Amino acid sequence: MNSNEHYLDYNATAPLLPKVWEAMQTVQATSYGNPSSPHSPGRRARNRLEEARRQLASLLGVEYQELCFTSGGSESNNAILRQFLQADKPNHWILSPLEHPSLLETAQHLAEQKQASLDLLPVDQGGRVLPEALSELIRPETRLVSVMGANNETGVIQPIAELQAITGQHGIPLHTDSVQILGRIPISWQELGVNYATATAHKIGGPRGIGLLYVREGSTFTPLITGGKQERVRRAGTESVALAVGFASALAWVLEQQPQLSERLQSFQQQVLERLQTVEGFFLNGDPQFLLPNTLNVGFQGLSAETLLISLDLDGVAVSTGSACSSGALEPSPVLLAMGLTATEARSCLRLSWGWQTTQADIDALLERLPHHVKRLREKQLKKNTKN
Repeated sequence: MNSNEHYLDYNATAPLLPKVWEAMQTVQATSYGNPSSPHSPGRRARNRLEEARRQLASLLGVEYQELCFTSGGSESNNAILRQFLQADKPNHWILSPLEHPSLLETAQHLAEQKQASLDLLPVDQGGRVLPEALSELIRPETRLVSVMGANNETGVIQPIAELQAITGQHGIPLHTDSVQILGRIPISWQELGVNYATATAHKIGGPRGIGLLYVREGSTFTPLITGGKQERVRRAGTESVALAVGFASALAWVLEQQPQLSERLQSFQQQVLERLQTVEGFFLNGDPQFLLPNTLNVGFQGLSAETLLISLDLDGVAVSTGSACSSGALEPSPVLLAMGLTATEARSCLRLSWGWQTTQADIDALLERLPHHVKRLREKQLKKNTKN
């Protein structure tokens, strides 16, 4: 990474771990066959693929046959939802308004087409869904409840265990999107008792283009992509052995380093909070008791997050708004709106996220430049108001 760049957008993607790249290069050179082919190169590739699957299963505490490789989190999320369209039964889904667009927008689109009906769980001001509201939303035709493990914009960790206790009583499958939580705090899909879970490699320093779909033994599943017998007929298409090995290598490294890595990320979070709390107009989005150690969503009353982002980018500090940009217009984040922020407040918010390669110099650059630009923009506003 360029020494003049300070990358603080790990919730979008993380830099590739060096050991992951080395492992992938080795596989590309030695296991180049199609894993479905019966000859020696094909068998070598199949063996490496299944080794990676077993390693991931061991690291995650699940059975290896419960894991299916996909192209990423978005495909996995779509596969979970769309399988229920195959059955000739009414479809009622309960999601949170915090979900990734691959879930929420897909569900809303299918509901608009009358292929399903959809209810959204209420959210408190701290960014957590309210488990006590779930029972009231459940209907006889409820086929799925889906709530992410931690939100990608705020870093707020959701009460999955409490939700599962309710869905379990009603015999309703529970899915959790673990894309942001994987490798950042300890999780166990088996202990949580969820039926389905999704994850991806590139958020933790693995390669882009590969995800995981967890289907608990005994849970129904109808494939989204058909036309081949790969992945035990759960996902057609030739598997990428190198990407699978890269995923396993990344997760192994992250989990091995998790105690000290989490401590370092938590230290960065505390430093950022302590400094920004002294900045005029600052506010934090998300209950600080339930935050991932690598994420903060912060706002500055009366300022434009887009302007702050551009100013920081010119200084070599890369952050995110956490909002969708459509047709050149910065739209307020649906996640922040669901938490009770006004559209104006939501447009003033930045997402800051760090990870395995983040250094103290990166945090220092952020804490030097961000308060500077907030002060500069406020002085500019004051001069403008004075003239008027």
